[in-house]
Amino acid sequence: MKQLPGRSRPRWLRRLSAMLAGIVAATVAAIWLVTLLPLLLVVGLVAALLLIPVLRELRAELERMERVQQGPPPPLQDVTPWHRKAWNRWRER
Repeated sequence: MKQLPGRSRPRWLRRLSAMLAGIVAATVAAIWLVTLLPLLLVVGLVAALLLIPVLRELRAELERMERVQQGPPPPLQDVTPWHRKAWNRWRER
């Protein structure tokens, strides 16, 4: 883009404005993070408390599965869909 005619800002003023913009952005980011951190900690605490019953149920289910696996294995069950069974029978003829 071409510079329009007229006086441009001095280089030191452009650098100063860029530096101030960086400082303002860093300050806003720091304030935002300090404000957001307690909220994130509270959300994490609530999520952890809500997970306690889920983890207990999961542990109980794993213990039940271990007891089932220690017994005799269950009989195998054919889970082939009916249309595959019909197709396989038709192909065997």
